[in-house]
Amino acid sequence: MPININDPQIQRILTHPDETDSGWRADLQRFEQNDLTLDRRTAAENSVKGLQRLLIFLGYSTSSSGSYLIDGDFGPGTNRAIAQFQFEHGLNANVQRDSLCYDCTFKTASKLISAVPNERLNLPTLERMLAVARQNIDTNQVACGDFEVAMFQLNALHKRRALSCREINQQYGAQAVEAAARLKTEKKLDIRPEWMLSIIRKETEGVVRPKFEQHILSKSNLKTPQADLTELRYRATSFGLGQVMGFNFEAVGAPSAKAMFCSPLVEQVQFVGRFLAKGGSSVRAALSKTDPVEADFRAVAKFYNGPLYEENHYHESLAKWFAEFRSFG
Repeated sequence: MPININDPQIQRILTHPDETDSGWRADLQRFEQNDLTLDRRTAAENSVKGLQRLLIFLGYSTSSSGSYLIDGDFGPGTNRAIAQFQFEHGLNANVQRDSLCYDCTFKTASKLISAVPNERLNLPTLERMLAVARQNIDTNQVACGDFEVAMFQLNALHKRRALSCREINQQYGAQAVEAAARLKTEKKLDIRPEWMLSIIRKETEGVVRPKFEQHILSKSNLKTPQADLTELRYRATSFGLGQVMGFNFEAVGAPSAKAMFCSPLVEQVQFVGRFLAKGGSSVRAALSKTDPVEADFRAVAKFYNGPLYEENHYHESLAKWFAEFRSFG
């Protein structure tokens, strides 16, 4: 294998620090020996987790729901990720664009995922995945624009960790203050850092957890069938601490949807503010208030979460988190 599997950074991608790598190392040896009995049903759980961690590091969803999930189950979502990678890197002529952009709606996307053909992970695909991961590290084209930050987020995602308001403030409070200052200069937007932190607490609980929306990719492909599929896939994914959809890349000041994936945390926090700036006069007025009232929380919640915000108790959550972040001073 041309990529050294013992590369310390590659090992960190494949294995959570609390778990052993013995499972995937044994499977890898069988894999390299062309053991045809090794498939997605016989691979060790840690092997599948290692593959899912690698796919997520490379920017692919691993669940049929579109979540970035590390559960050791080589299901249709992980299969789709492999098929997407193979197509985007010209590794499998059997994977066609139409099958990756199958006709579906939000409600039927998971059910109809069987339109994506079942693909076996082969050695050339794994080698290419590892090579791309190494290249991305070397060029700093990784999640959050920093390898160490990417590892923190990947490991937190792996353990399904959620950060408290205090932890979010410790992790991102300084970035929120910096983002607020930049937004005031660039957008003439007065925004309290507590608003951005409250959105982060509600949307992601402080852990970057992208979400791929198959129905958006499929619709985008119908409109622009010649467009780069990788970019369309990123545009169909919500990114960052505030879960801003990739197709909003221009509105938040990113050069592309793919660039949003690699944006440093301070920019990801700023994306939340820039997106909020689109909310009109009532939202912009609310954002500058030190003591917002219920109507302010409702205005922001309706804009950010949509017309069903009341069912999600979004405005109530924002009010709760805003007060807690404000208490930190």
